Amino acid sequence: MAQIKLSKSAYFHNLEQICAKVGDKARVFAVLKDNAYGHGLAQIAALASEFGLKTAVVRDESEARSIESFFERIIILSHRANGAESTNAKFIYAINDFSNLEHIKSGSKVQITLDTLMHRHGLKKHELKEAFKLSKKRKINICGAYTHFCGADELSASFAIQNEMFLELKAYFKELCAEFGVKNPIFHLHNSAGIERDKNLANRDECVRVGIAQYGYAQFDESLELKPVLSLWASKLSERRLERGECVGYGGVFCAKEPMDIATYDLGYGDGLLRYNGKGEFVFNAKDKMLGRMSMDSFSSDSLSDELCVINDANIWAKYFDTINYDILVKLSPSLERVVVE
Repeated sequence: MAQIKLSKSAYFHNLEQICAKVGDKARVFAVLKDNAYGHGLAQIAALASEFGLKTAVVRDESEARSIESFFERIIILSHRANGAESTNAKFIYAINDFSNLEHIKSGSKVQITLDTLMHRHGLKKHELKEAFKLSKKRKINICGAYTHFCGADELSASFAIQNEMFLELKAYFKELCAEFGVKNPIFHLHNSAGIERDKNLANRDECVRVGIAQYGYAQFDESLELKPVLSLWASKLSERRLERGECVGYGGVFCAKEPMDIATYDLGYGDGLLRYNGKGEFVFNAKDKMLGRMSMDSFSSDSLSDELCVINDANIWAKYFDTINYDILVKLSPSLERVVVE
């Protein structure tokens, strides 16, 4: 049976590397949105909690509810305020638009998204004082503020510019906190790429949101020596010999030039893999080739192993399909079995 294996030792290694650079485990938030980047929300939440992380970041309330027992606080990034928010004291809702403050349930805990340079979500400086006034009037509990780098993974000046913009807004936000009686606000801006690029993290006081790096993928700082956590394994369904000229799969795209042994395995694009169309040579795990078009539930290979590792480095798939490793990982079907191994 096809299966995803999650390496506990690799995951803990990655977090140790990241926490050492940040300087304080308490300042590290685990980003577990979208099924923990395809790794499995329940499994990764349990590991992050066992490691000692206290804060998780998720996409929506459903994800938050499923892991509430593991963390002291859970930040919900993509909630649309509706007045029916949970009364769970652990939940903190991101305010992505001023109107959210008009609709969110009284008593809710919130963090204000600051619009710095990405212009996707958030409040601008001139909106902040009114946001504090409205929050006080509606008894909404402001817990802090954050922003998101638009280009930390690209070597451009935007990283430094946006960092300065955030520090300016942070100073003003702290003034408003003092004026309106908001105590101990939490601030965060660094994503994985930002963590890699900032050489002074241990001397800062903001928290960080670690996403793809915790799963083993660095973009700049190879000194972190991160290890991929996820490997995807397929099981052999059948084995046969192709004679010269015989073809395999839909459309007969691959034809044997000489007699060869092949096997077919129980994974396909129905499991969230990007569909290989049979054109060009796809060596998907550094040694084994995929033969012919991938089917919905299966693919053929020149490997004859009973168990075949299909992904142990998402970068191999990302390079072939001209995308990013996030795209490969997050698409993996939630229905695939996920097991934690040492």
